[in-house]
Amino acid sequence: MTSSQETASRVPLVIAGYAVPIAGMVLSTGLRLFVKFTGPTEDHFHADDYLITLATMLEVAYSIVMLVVGVGHGFGKHAATLSIHDLEIFLKCDYIASHLYNVGLASVKLGILALYYRIFPIPWFRKTIIGCAVFVGLWITTIEIFMGLLCRPLEAFWDASVKGTCFNSSALSYYVNTSNMITDIVIFALPIGVIVRLRTSLENKIALCVIFSIGFITCGISAARLAFVFAQSSSDITWDGVDLGVLSAFESFGGILCANLPIIYRIFKQAAQKVSSGGSSAPKTTRVQYGRESTNYASRSRPRRTRLSETFSEQWIQLQNGSTNDSQYPDPDSTTDFAVQKAVDVETGMELVRVSTSNIPSNAITVQREFHQMVETRR
Repeated sequence: MTSSQETASRVPLVIAGYAVPIAGMVLSTGLRLFVKFTGPTEDHFHADDYLITLATMLEVAYSIVMLVVGVGHGFGKHAATLSIHDLEIFLKCDYIASHLYNVGLASVKLGILALYYRIFPIPWFRKTIIGCAVFVGLWITTIEIFMGLLCRPLEAFWDASVKGTCFNSSALSYYVNTSNMITDIVIFALPIGVIVRLRTSLENKIALCVIFSIGFITCGISAARLAFVFAQSSSDITWDGVDLGVLSAFESFGGILCANLPIIYRIFKQAAQKVSSGGSSAPKTTRVQYGRESTNYASRSRPRRTRLSETFSEQWIQLQNGSTNDSQYPDPDSTTDFAVQKAVDVETGMELVRVSTSNIPSNAITVQREFHQMVETRR
């Protein structure tokens, strides 16, 4: 039995379970920063960008600590095969990593809430977001206090020779995981009610709901983690704790990815537009990037406007060009056909309107301008 325990190893699972989330978190947040650095100056960084960057650093640090120090001191092997020194180092590593994981998770939640606050300028919704943020702040504060008081003295947590009193770590884990799952469900469900009320096409509503609902996968991971909390009270923590550790890393990755998707999706959308336009024979038209005014008609002293969706960045108004004779102007009572398209810009929360006219005389002047509208739903 002892020989089978000595040869048994879950180290490959630990390595893959932490390496994949590290790569995913670094890549998705890296793309987010790329979008911010290459965008207009006024749209570079907001509170949600700082919080998600902080969360990424904390969660990557958590995974690296468990991957390097944990595996180096027996994580993925049976505790009975480890020396007392290795077991103590692993428990110290697990304690430090727990702080990184918990604070990083709270930063993800606050970052997502800050993103909601920025892109959904609805008074009642913003008040709800502030309430959720206060709850998350109290939640992480409570956890950190209990973690700091886990054992008195604290050395008793990893050193069996030190006499002390400790809280029930399993009960603390149940509290952390249960409250974490509940807050995830609430946070990821918040924008759905706002999105379905937007005055936009069904296609846009579905696309927005999909982007913001991917976070429910993270809720599923949180639920799965509850099944492995028993490992905290297991005497073979370096073996039984592998599942809980790997799920924790993927939960962090899922939360950060969901926070980054509303920002980085434009990269893939623009790439798809370039591919489709490259194979089209239709004549190309010049576009104004992200709602900037055309330099042919805009004063250089005027501030640039908030960045809008590139798809709806051009608005056209037709002006008559002819002699001063009244007969040259169109009859005000005449019928002119108008076509209106609407869409919601995910980043600004604006409802964008594109107006085009037909039956334009051949001697008309075309002036390029912008037209956007913010729609606020009141209850």
